[in-house]
Amino acid sequence: MNKNIIAAVAHKDLTSTFSSKKIWVPMIILPLVLCILLPAIFAYVGLNTELIGESSKDLEKPINAIIKNFPNEDMRHTLATLPTLGYKSVYFFLNFMLIPFFLMTAIINSIVTSSNSFAGEKERNTLETLLFAPITITELFLGKVIASFIPTIFITFVAFLLNALIVNLISYRVFNEILYLDSTWLILMFWVIPALVIFNIVMNVLVSARVKSYQEAQQFGGIMVLPVVGLIISQVSGLFFLSPLTLFLIGVGLLIANGVLLKLITKFNQRNTLFESQIH
Repeated sequence: MNKNIIAAVAHKDLTSTFSSKKIWVPMIILPLVLCILLPAIFAYVGLNTELIGESSKDLEKPINAIIKNFPNEDMRHTLATLPTLGYKSVYFFLNFMLIPFFLMTAIINSIVTSSNSFAGEKERNTLETLLFAPITITELFLGKVIASFIPTIFITFVAFLLNALIVNLISYRVFNEILYLDSTWLILMFWVIPALVIFNIVMNVLVSARVKSYQEAQQFGGIMVLPVVGLIISQVSGLFFLSPLTLFLIGVGLLIANGVLLKLITKFNQRNTLFESQIH
């Protein structure tokens, strides 16, 4: 493999991504809303507004039931000792309910960038030139995977850092601890999300290589959001919690799947196949 060719393909795709507002604007708006504004507003309101009346009683029962059945003893004790329902809700949301939001942001942003790979080349009428260039299929795919990975992971990490800064400024006076420095969040951000982003990008690049348009590629890629929706429901209902061990095992599974997918790229995607699937 020629690293210079891979870098050239990645640079070309990155330039294409950030030259199109319909691609990079949603990539910034989504984490801004889901990962920064929403948790900051929830934390501020929850820690500064005391719920009273029937609404408080309706919420107290299910929240206390979740706390009682929480698998982690230390976290269960911490939640139980917090003085108000608002404090408990905010602490639980920031430590557990926010995890699927970061997963969803990483998945959707990787869909946006990777769906633009081959399908975007087709719409811009540049695929013919690329397929006739002296470049191997492996170099072509790796360049496009890297071009999708860099902006996705960069935006996700920036959103996490801004979230941690803003939320801790709001909550530290109440909880007297710095949130997001536990093993769950560190494994999530530095092990699971990079592996998940690569897996989703490779899957979507493969899909993008087979379909005719950017919109079609996004529709196929949207299927990856469904497991995260299920995860949100399970977290809310208390049926399932993402422990550090569970997250580590998920990352291992994704790493293995990534290796298999990268090997399948050259086996099932030959130059003539790509040409026939894209050129009318």
